Amino acid sequence: MQNHLKIAFVTGISGGIGNAIAHQLLQNGFFVFGIGRSNTIREENYQFISLDLRKPELVNHFNFPQVQATSYLLVNNAGIIGDILPVGELNAAHFSDVMQVNTVAPQVLINTFIQTFSRQLVPLHILNISSGAGKKPIDAWSAYCSSKAALDMFGEAIKLEMTLRERSDFHIHNVAPGVVDTSMQKKIRAASPEKFKASQRFHDLKNNNELVSAEQVAEKLMQLIYNPGKYETCTLSLSDI
Repeated sequence: MQNHLKIAFVTGISGGIGNAIAHQLLQNGFFVFGIGRSNTIREENYQFISLDLRKPELVNHFNFPQVQATSYLLVNNAGIIGDILPVGELNAAHFSDVMQVNTVAPQVLINTFIQTFSRQLVPLHILNISSGAGKKPIDAWSAYCSSKAALDMFGEAIKLEMTLRERSDFHIHNVAPGVVDTSMQKKIRAASPEKFKASQRFHDLKNNNELVSAEQVAEKLMQLIYNPGKYETCTLSLSDI
């Protein structure tokens, strides 16, 4: 690996938005470290890092590679919806798993990312893939909604911290991509309409070709990645970019 590269770390790269973002970054001159449980990318300027975000003991002891670069980007994309059921019909592990992957793991990675690279005095950018479900409750998604809301507020708190410390070279954004045609959407459509009262809406979105592709999301996010200072608001929707 050559020095003076733009370095990106992307979680959840086996498919969907994470995979599409990784490919966009590679096409635009980044060296990409893909973080996850499985890997489908075989490209130059790419390295896979095996890490199961469901396991706190692994996440808590994870260290980012010590590489010199002109800028560093962390994309927290990995997320799970868990069981699509109303509260009272869920097992205890559902809550811990969803919060661990969607909220706690990104928090730990962000903390470690800042510890590792902030002293190099080069631009740092953190991009959290958020969700509209973090702003509006959805039936049978209680843990998912609350996990995304928590991640949004965590990002807002970090932005305040960096602003007060006059770190103009640091940017953080939470971006809700909208309804994207991914494997999570397949799981949502497979949920029982009796248990998930909003089921028909998601079938209609698919049938009416109203889902956005992961590739379209990644292309739009590159505008934010290339000019993060343009977007002063921390928590955004894809339509804001």
